[in-house]
Amino acid sequence: MGFLDKFRGKKADAITQTSEPITEASVQEWLVTHIAAVAQISPEEVDVDRPFAEFGMDSMKLFQLSGDLQKFLGHEVSEIVAWDYPTIAQLSRHLAFGSEELPGSRLVSQQELAASESQQ
Repeated sequence: MGFLDKFRGKKADAITQTSEPITEASVQEWLVTHIAAVAQISPEEVDVDRPFAEFGMDSMKLFQLSGDLQKFLGHEVSEIVAWDYPTIAQLSRHLAFGSEELPGSRLVSQQELAASESQQ
């Protein structure tokens, strides 16, 4: 048994891949339930806009969260995803939409900005 197997223990085995389509709402619901269990609070007390750290999620718990998400989603999830998207709302949006552009979220490069200004 490797280090990660020992760290994750039997709890991780209880996580099964979802058979439902992956949506922002389904990922958010899973995260709320998961964070509530870790923080030992009711799901109703979980604010999706609060940082994971405020729920007592330290680096080891966030690392474990990425592994649990990988099992739930059925595909690879970066070990540091929760650092890049530090709230339930941000992480669920990222996981549901992946690399697809979200309406209004596209960043404009300096070149695009300069080209746009020169056309005016």
